[in-house]
Amino acid sequence: MSGLFLALLLAVPGRAAGRLDWDAFATYGSFEDLKREQEGEVLEERLHSVGRSKCGRRDGFVTVAIDGAAGSGKTSTARALAERCGYASVSTGEHYRALTVLFLAEGIPAANGAALEARLSRLRPSTIFCGSRAQIALNGKTFPESELRSPAVTAAVPAYASLSALRRFLHSYERQLPAVAQSVGFKGIVMEGRDVASAVMPDGDLRVYLDVDLPERARRRAREEIVDDVAERDRQDREQMEPAEGIWRLDGAGLSLDEVVALLQSRLREMGVP
Repeated sequence: MSGLFLALLLAVPGRAAGRLDWDAFATYGSFEDLKREQEGEVLEERLHSVGRSKCGRRDGFVTVAIDGAAGSGKTSTARALAERCGYASVSTGEHYRALTVLFLAEGIPAANGAALEARLSRLRPSTIFCGSRAQIALNGKTFPESELRSPAVTAAVPAYASLSALRRFLHSYERQLPAVAQSVGFKGIVMEGRDVASAVMPDGDLRVYLDVDLPERARRRAREEIVDDVAERDRQDREQMEPAEGIWRLDGAGLSLDEVVALLQSRLREMGVP
C-alpha cells in the first residue's frame, strides 16, 4: 500500500482522495460523540457498530502497542514493524506535537485551559495515510515532520500534553484508528507512544515497553540533533502518564533496529500471528 489513501474510502464514497474530515467519520463516531466522551461518556455503541468495542484482535486484525521513554526508538521500531507486517503505523506523539504547533501559532498558552478547551471543541481531527503511516490532520491541515520536531515545539509539548482535556480529545480519536486502518485493508496496526498500552489500546494483542537506559537514549537524541533533556522528559512522563500493567518489557540497549523488530515479529509468531 503506497501513496495517499482516504481512510474509509469504501464507506464514504465521493470524498477527495487522501483526506477524511470528521463529518465523514459517522461510521465510527461523530464530533458530537467526541464532545460527549469529553464529558465522560464512552462511544461503545459506535464502536460496536463496526464490531470492535475494544481495540483487541478480531477477524485476524492485529493490534500492537509500543510504549517507551524519550529516545528509546519506539517511533522507528513501530514504522519498521508496520512495513514488514503490512500494518498501519501511528505515532501518537505526533498528535500531541500537531496540537502544540496549532496552539503556539494561535497564541493559546497551556496555562489558559478555558481557551484551549474552547479551541478543542471546534477541531475536527482526520486521518491521512501515506504508505503505511497514518498522519493526523486538524481541520484538514497536516504538519511536516520538521515543524512537529522543531526545538520550540519539543520544548512546549510537555506542558500541553499534561492537560487532561487535550489527552481526552486525542484518546478518543486514537481509539478509533484500529477500525479505520482495518477498513482500508491493513492487516493490523502498530501504535506507539506513552499512554498507548494503558489508555488507548489496553486490550492490544501485543503490548511492549521498549526499555533503553538513559545514557544510550541521550546519545541517540544527540545523534538525531533533537534538543531535549531526556532525564527531564522521564520525570514528566512519570508524573503525567499512566503506567501500563502486564506489559512485555523489551530491553533494546545494544540492539539494532532490525534486531528489535525481529524480536517483535518472533513474539507475534509465538502468539499465533502469521
